[in-house]
Amino acid sequence: MIRPIFIFQFAIFNVQFLLSGTAYSQNAAPAETFPYRQPPVDYFGDELDDPVSKLSQKLDKGELRLEFEAGTGYLRSLLAVLDVPVSSQMLVFGKNSVNARIISPENPRALYFNDQVYVGFVPGAPFLEITGVDSRKGAVFYTLSQKRSEPLADEPSKPALVTLTREESCLLCHASANSLNVPGHLARSFITDTQGNPGRGYSKINHDAPYGNRWGGWYVTGDFDGLPHLGNLSTAADLLEHDRHRDGPGRSVNLATRIDASKYLAAHSDIVALLVHDHQTHMHNLLTRIYYEQQYETTDSSVERLLRYMLFVDEPALENPVLGSSGFESWFMKQGPHDKRGRSLRQFDLEARLFKYRCSYLIYSPAFDMLPIPAEKIVYRRLWEILTAAAPPPPFDKLPASERTAILEILRETKSKLPSYWK
Repeated sequence: MIRPIFIFQFAIFNVQFLLSGTAYSQNAAPAETFPYRQPPVDYFGDELDDPVSKLSQKLDKGELRLEFEAGTGYLRSLLAVLDVPVSSQMLVFGKNSVNARIISPENPRALYFNDQVYVGFVPGAPFLEITGVDSRKGAVFYTLSQKRSEPLADEPSKPALVTLTREESCLLCHASANSLNVPGHLARSFITDTQGNPGRGYSKINHDAPYGNRWGGWYVTGDFDGLPHLGNLSTAADLLEHDRHRDGPGRSVNLATRIDASKYLAAHSDIVALLVHDHQTHMHNLLTRIYYEQQYETTDSSVERLLRYMLFVDEPALENPVLGSSGFESWFMKQGPHDKRGRSLRQFDLEARLFKYRCSYLIYSPAFDMLPIPAEKIVYRRLWEILTAAAPPPPFDKLPASERTAILEILRETKSKLPSYWK
């Protein structure tokens, strides 16, 4: 379990984030909260469908075992069984997580993710931090001890059995206004001091945020051609230069001079992975929010907020083209699905915007498919009207007719269970 000192420290930092945070667009957090520990959601109930809970069941039954490696412990094996690519690695040196005591610019936290799973690793930490996205409950939090387990006496040649532990303390921060008041994920951007202690910045980052406000406390690798951002400000010289030229281009970094890359699975903190992460975390939260609103029969409605976000109408234009520093772009685009012409909602643009076709790939996710029927009907009808209109109302008119037609064609071929009128 998480040690009390870590929980206390995490809560202190969350207070600072909440006081300093700003909202960026129409996606401001609704005020209403939920008794999510109670039915019908019953957050801590046993009915889970996230990938991590399914893995936990296999581990408990001995159907699957994880390999331990020196230095990184169970990390590589865990990523492999959860289909999380190493190329998604992002490095955050801001002390804004449960392992804040040992995080620093020289020892950053590594984050890895796919569509439904997030994994956090800090060299020297006693556990891995893991989140699975449950289609009804939202983000579900786990830890995995990094202490090597001994093999069973009757199976000495096999890897030892390990156990995932479900955590409750994470909700101190991860069920707040910054996650739309549901159990969710957070992306934050804070300029830190040279030890990684957060100072000024933004407590809620998503794909609507200006690039110049993003990635404070994170390393950013890749080619971003002067795109403004707050990443890579980890030394006194970096901070001084930033104070002199706050509106200047984002700083590049040579990670070999900042960290011991041998402690990690890769030597990058990919800008494209960061951009996708910014989109995905808030999209998951919106889907969870709508599910909770329907289950608890509230007067709130986040459907229009979801439509704006999933169609990227508030996304700022890229001021400069960007290029990743790993194989993440290729891995991500291969996930599909693709239509007969090879088109996919996962295709990147990376010159003027993040994606070529601006409709979130999480439309294929279990969380989207689990939208309550009343909300689902509204989302599909509104999306159909926007994609087929000769002149959709603002702000959806930002998507040109050719792009809306392409999105419609892609979805017709690749999205199952579309309403009959879509055909």
